[in-house]
Amino acid sequence: MNILRISALASVSLLALGVTAQAADLTYEPAPVAAAAPAAFNWTGFYLGVHAGAAITKGDYTVNGFDIGSESNTGFIGGVQAGYNYQIDNIVIGAQTDLAYTSAKIGDSYLGYSADNKLDWLGTTTARVGYAFDNFLVYGKGGVAYGESKIDANTPVGSFDESKWHVGWTAGVGAEYAFTQNITGLVEYNYVDLGSKTYFENVVGGGVKADLTSNVIKAGLNYKF
Repeated sequence: MNILRISALASVSLLALGVTAQAADLTYEPAPVAAAAPAAFNWTGFYLGVHAGAAITKGDYTVNGFDIGSESNTGFIGGVQAGYNYQIDNIVIGAQTDLAYTSAKIGDSYLGYSADNKLDWLGTTTARVGYAFDNFLVYGKGGVAYGESKIDANTPVGSFDESKWHVGWTAGVGAEYAFTQNITGLVEYNYVDLGSKTYFENVVGGGVKADLTSNVIKAGLNYKF
């Protein structure tokens, strides 16, 4: 009886040792770790940038109260911008100011008068509201516009020139794409109404009223801090 018990115990011990040895030979492979998803782009922050494009500028003119028609011309526009965005979920709100040099020059003549009207500088300060699709942003904007205009005129009583600042309003739409966490590119359209100013008010035979508008199409790059 004791011999049978000893044999049985020995058999169980040998079987257990065999199972343990086989288990030790098995190679353990941990489950692969899933790659972390890239973080969503956040538009919040200050930025500085540059832009360039075309300004289609139109002038409506009156001389001493008489309408002498309108002229338009397309010129280069290029400048700098700075602003701040704040993102809430997919909504992006912000403010921006920009200033640009333009080469738009309009010429006209009427009954012995001739004049060239050049819009030298154009700036805007606007609010922006947009919707972000991760690193792609579409937006609308609106605010105040200002520009320096100069008229060189030849009249029956002499030649004159005068510069004045116009102040009006602007509205536009645009799209912006983030290439990296810091570099974004944009395309934008703006309508600008600079209102009217009267030039040469103290000149005999003068009194040239200029009402200026512009359609601006531009592209640019921003650096986001």
